[in-house]
Amino acid sequence: MIIVAGTMTFDSALLEEFARDVAAMRPKVLTEAGCLHYSLLVEDAAAGLVNVYERWESQDALMVHFTQPWIAEFFAKYGPQLKGSTVEVFDVAGVRPLPQL
Repeated sequence: MIIVAGTMTFDSALLEEFARDVAAMRPKVLTEAGCLHYSLLVEDAAAGLVNVYERWESQDALMVHFTQPWIAEFFAKYGPQLKGSTVEVFDVAGVRPLPQL
């Protein structure tokens, strides 16, 4: 499994439109082969902070994701607006349930 996680920062004035575009794009992403979870959440609108969390079955599935037309369009629109990013890709060797509390 692959996890893509971190934060992205944009001008706060963009975040309302960004959230609308994510809401329109997300259902398409969730139908992509290998997509287990996809979330781009505006965490702090005033600071322009977006929380990224994605889970993919494999690196191959993630790479196909990047070729989808809705992703290319999204990156073309918001990539040049990106002020900062801590997003990284994590390779997961195993998963276990959260312990009972």
